[in-house]
Amino acid sequence: MPRAIRSPREPLLDVKEIQGNILAGFNKDQQLLLALTFRDIPAARRWLRRIAGQISSLELVNEFNSLFRKARASLGSDPAGMIATWANIAFSHPGLAKLTSVEDANGVPDGSFQVGLPARAATLRDQDPGGSADPTAHWKIGGTGNVPDVLLIIASDSISELRKAEDRLRPNSGDGPGEPQLIWEELGQTRPDLPGHEHFGFKDGVSQPGVRGRLHAKPDVFLTRRKLAHAAGKMQFAKPGQPLIWPGQFVFGYQSTDRETGDPVEAGKLKPAWLMNGSLLVFRRLQQNVAGFTRFVKDAASTIPGMTPERLGALLVGRWKSGAPVLRAADHDLPALGTSPLVNNDFLFTANSPPPVFLPGIRPPKPFPEAPADAHGLICPHAAHIRKVNPRDQDSDLGDQFDTLTRRILRRGIPYGPPIHDPATDDGVDRGLHFLCYQTSIEQQFETVQLDWANSPNKPTVGGHDVIIGQTSDQRRAFELLTNAGASTQKLTTPTQWVTPTGGGYFFAPSISALRDVLGVGS
Repeated sequence: MPRAIRSPREPLLDVKEIQGNILAGFNKDQQLLLALTFRDIPAARRWLRRIAGQISSLELVNEFNSLFRKARASLGSDPAGMIATWANIAFSHPGLAKLTSVEDANGVPDGSFQVGLPARAATLRDQDPGGSADPTAHWKIGGTGNVPDVLLIIASDSISELRKAEDRLRPNSGDGPGEPQLIWEELGQTRPDLPGHEHFGFKDGVSQPGVRGRLHAKPDVFLTRRKLAHAAGKMQFAKPGQPLIWPGQFVFGYQSTDRETGDPVEAGKLKPAWLMNGSLLVFRRLQQNVAGFTRFVKDAASTIPGMTPERLGALLVGRWKSGAPVLRAADHDLPALGTSPLVNNDFLFTANSPPPVFLPGIRPPKPFPEAPADAHGLICPHAAHIRKVNPRDQDSDLGDQFDTLTRRILRRGIPYGPPIHDPATDDGVDRGLHFLCYQTSIEQQFETVQLDWANSPNKPTVGGHDVIIGQTSDQRRAFELLTNAGASTQKLTTPTQWVTPTGGGYFFAPSISALRDVLGVGS
């Protein structure tokens, strides 16, 4: 009989200490971002002490998410009236230094966090839309001279409940003179016409890694539910296409992954010790030029015999708009595949995907086309977005599949701005994505994926830039498309970028006790 993956070595996660958005994810229809700056440190500490009890833990968020999934599975739809409102908080390097010391802030073991996003923006190939030498000159928030001390995240199933939480949490409720000042806020919302899709129309957030770790002292109460039978080898999956990764890649103080063997590596000593259970948060406000992307795909498709705009868009992304991977739906979209969570991420790049063996009680999905090996990129181009940012089993310029596991991030983004009425016509409205991700090394995780892979025409393998999120100094990018069964190459060149950073920052999300007992301590 198939058996569950049981690993007593998996650590017990401190569910009351880790902020909930990191490992569980809020997954709400509304998510408000508020950026604040400190004017008076004693007032800032009083505010932090006041709100510390309202910062949502992994325990609370995971319990609600589990109940919500059970209710949805039972009802066949989202349960009406099942509402929760969550809040998490993170601090920039300057904000952390003001509350503790520069030495303590420098104790966060990441050079990119220490210098901040404005100092890294040029290296990331970000370009100022206004032509300034400073790529952050016209950012809405987080640019040079406009770095917030705090990023507060409030998310809810209900916009009215979100606004109530905002009123409770904002530093305007008797914290005294010099309370933190709100310098920017923006609401992100799922698309009402296409929930779960970003503004280009593609389903987002399909591929998330599974995080190892236990929620309870019992050996098999895991954070990431296991749906597959135990398989031989060190690469383990919780469900098809979802590799299990040691939690130290995302939260400080836990085992991480050896990039050569995949074995767990014990955590090093943290100094200061209160960094335990914290995580690094990257925020990028990414403006999307929907009309420009739509026109390019249409025009470029017309130059390729037998190509449609829909299929070319799918090749650029690696998925159809439904979320169906092109490796399992090469010629046309299969919407039912895109919405099947046990199938839509089940594929490798260089090998045939083995048939999954599910645990008892897991109902196998209906059959869909299998995912064949595609080492040469004949089906899914090497420069497709999903292949650039997650090479899976394909060796990269940095190593093999175990190295790739160490580059994974936990994405927690949400669209901002209204959907466009006519995707082919620019309406002048600002819309895009609040990209947020958690990790324990911005340098080795987010920046490697963005700078070394998405921005490069030759990495992780040769084939062009990631034309969806890739940034270049002249905004022009190339994409290689193999045609005629690989006998020839069609090279597309983009005239501009359709995703432009217009704000952001690097932040540290502390444990709840560190927020209360360290950052909030003082007069």
